[in-house]
Amino acid sequence: MTTAPLTVLIVDDEPLAHDVLRTYVERVAHLRVAGHCYTAAEALSFLHNQAVDVVLLDIQMPEMSGLELLAALPHPPHIILTTAHAEFALEGYEFGVVDYLLKPVPFPRFLKAVGRLPGAGATPALVPANPPPPAAVVAAPAALLLRDGASTHRVPLADILWLEAYGNYVKVHTAAGRLVVTDTLRRLLAEQLPAPAFLRVHKSYVVPLPQVERLAGNQLTLRNGQMLPLGAAFRQDFLRHWPGTVG
Repeated sequence: MTTAPLTVLIVDDEPLAHDVLRTYVERVAHLRVAGHCYTAAEALSFLHNQAVDVVLLDIQMPEMSGLELLAALPHPPHIILTTAHAEFALEGYEFGVVDYLLKPVPFPRFLKAVGRLPGAGATPALVPANPPPPAAVVAAPAALLLRDGASTHRVPLADILWLEAYGNYVKVHTAAGRLVVTDTLRRLLAEQLPAPAFLRVHKSYVVPLPQVERLAGNQLTLRNGQMLPLGAAFRQDFLRHWPGTVG
């Protein structure tokens, strides 16, 4: 007798996270994606109308967090939390979650988490065809969802001129102006900015390669005339990917 696959709802405000998690779910024989939600409120409505077996749930989302969503569900399905912030782990386990995955989520760690689901077995069976692509070739979104204070902005990748570390924030300089985002360059590079189109060129700066017009010495000149330093620690990687010439 064949056991029906477990249905999975992916809840995250970052499109790239959906792409990665969907790819992972499709690689596990006993799992099936039932839906995608980009806010906790959307997920609450989805779960009110359709039952699922498992929710892959981001914690930090605008308006309502993943933990607030859990508190609002009288009988939640099996929950696997996904987040970039380890400090929420203890609070998450107080809700009786199956596991807690720290972004960026490696596929082996994902398998360990779903192996803890009822009926999964310690080593979940994989779908043999179409193995999961490496993270670098997972389709990247055309835009980022970035939080600037209480607002969330959709920023096309093509509009980004450069990004600048600013304490516990990141200044995102775009063709339309500047956003100050509560995030870090390290996390944005790991989870949202596609490599190698976006490269770190200095401890304080990330640039999209198509915006770089010229390199002279250790000074980059962008197409809009902005000048940025190229750190010695990042020079080799930059030269390996930049299609321009040094001069």
